Amino acid sequence: MKSKYIVLTGLVFCVGFSAEAQLLKKLKEKAQQAVERTVLKKTDEVVTETTESTIDGITGGNKSNNDNNSTTTFSSNEALTINAEDKKKFFKEDVIIKMHENGNLNQTQYFDADAVAVRTNVPNQPKPMFIDSEGFIYGYKDGEYTKSSIVALQSQGMMVPTMMLEAYKLPPEPFMAQLQKQHDLGMTANPFNGIVEFAFIYKPDDFRYKDFKETKQTLRGNTYTKFEFLNDPGYEDSYVLFDDQDRLIEIYTNKADTGQSADMFEMSVLPPGESLLLYDYQPVDVQLPEAREVKAQGQGLMEAVMGGVVKGGNSGNKNIDDDDYDTSDTKGMTKSIKTSLKNYKVTANDLPESYDFDWIYQTEMLMGDKKKEKMDMEFLIKEGANYQATKMIDEKNKDMGNATMLFDSELNTMVMFMEAQGNKMLQLYPIPEVKNQDVKTDYKITDLPSKTILNYTCNGLQMENDKYIIKVYHTKHESISLGNFLNFGGSQKMNLPDIDSRILEQFSNGLIMEMDMVDKKKSKNNMNITAKSLSKQPTKISKNEYQVMNFFSGASMMNKN
Repeated sequence: MKSKYIVLTGLVFCVGFSAEAQLLKKLKEKAQQAVERTVLKKTDEVVTETTESTIDGITGGNKSNNDNNSTTTFSSNEALTINAEDKKKFFKEDVIIKMHENGNLNQTQYFDADAVAVRTNVPNQPKPMFIDSEGFIYGYKDGEYTKSSIVALQSQGMMVPTMMLEAYKLPPEPFMAQLQKQHDLGMTANPFNGIVEFAFIYKPDDFRYKDFKETKQTLRGNTYTKFEFLNDPGYEDSYVLFDDQDRLIEIYTNKADTGQSADMFEMSVLPPGESLLLYDYQPVDVQLPEAREVKAQGQGLMEAVMGGVVKGGNSGNKNIDDDDYDTSDTKGMTKSIKTSLKNYKVTANDLPESYDFDWIYQTEMLMGDKKKEKMDMEFLIKEGANYQATKMIDEKNKDMGNATMLFDSELNTMVMFMEAQGNKMLQLYPIPEVKNQDVKTDYKITDLPSKTILNYTCNGLQMENDKYIIKVYHTKHESISLGNFLNFGGSQKMNLPDIDSRILEQFSNGLIMEMDMVDKKKSKNNMNITAKSLSKQPTKISKNEYQVMNFFSGASMMNKN
């Protein structure tokens, strides 16, 4: 199921009118990600410990003597024969990175953009360590270099850098977008564990929102842009710094010892104290040594569990659009969701015994350039209620069960009612706060001839800009009074932008009966939603029929109401 297409209110979403509309598109995906992050946290505790001991084995700890799993490589930079063009588009210039902890220099990384490789010097170690563009670590022991692919695992390409993001409190949205882009291109993602990658991901615009204070500084004739951390208790005086070419220069964090243990959402690997990353863009030359490839202790198990090693052969999708990885409209979203989860106090006991509905509204969604992908959506509606529910029906995956998302605006909660293999479960998620934004609509708006859908006369509008053509039909039949359903007639207070009165009139009391959206640049995003039936019939969802899944509480994971 492609959640990015869940925009029944496509018109509302595209022009930024309704918080409810945005939630329909985002919440299921974000809720699922929240669950995945919870499970990932538990996995990290085991995998990180295993990885650290494995790396120790490569660089000087216990070494596996199983030569049956060893092969000899004769190329000093075999990794660069894989996806070289895409790698060099991303890693654009040489950089020296110095890592300090509490005033002490822990290591220096020398990154060579031509070789797409790193040489790491650690104080008191006679030989440097190397990392190539496929994530192989080169360690020296007993007179030879060996290399291991343990961190080339795709899951590791997200896990370790994610912990570094948390440690340095960097905005995760740009990083995760680039992670997805690397996967889409068929690259081994984040082979340098994020430290090098940060230099080529982050730009000043990524920090221009409410969680950072921007200032300009001039030092020795050079102008720098500084972003001080706000809204991060325990990280006072922390900042990031960019030069006059918008290149990342410093990441400084001052983590206070609050005496509180880490919660389930934290993946930081740094203890309290000062941490400093310094980036210096000057020429570097890295020559990878010839090395014997070894299988690290326990690597076979990790490969089986975490998805195997990518060593080429994955050409990826070369026909990608950079707009798909633009995060300018999602700044601070991850933190907002995390904060909502941490502060969430609603339990199943706060829910009513049942949610009752008067209407069942069935629609069909066709997606893609040829509209071959199909999904049915069933909306359960009660007139004047402060809740509504949506059931997704995917014919391809119907044997896996179904899920109904219920939005309760009074409790500021989304309740996911799930049925699978004879089991019924429910999970509660907070609805993150959606800030009202002054959206300037640049659509050309024209009236469309009225048409009849499900025996209702519907008025139509067409909106067009440089990206989209959107045609929407609404009915305003007097027998249908669904004022709280996906329109401006609800009880929520919203500061609406200055928009065309025809749009306000059409959306105030109507019901979307058909929507057709054409993406002028990417036909894969085309979508059509059509009403299939609208019937007034009573139905309800009873809470006591479901087990409660407590992912976000300290209670047992599941209990029966």
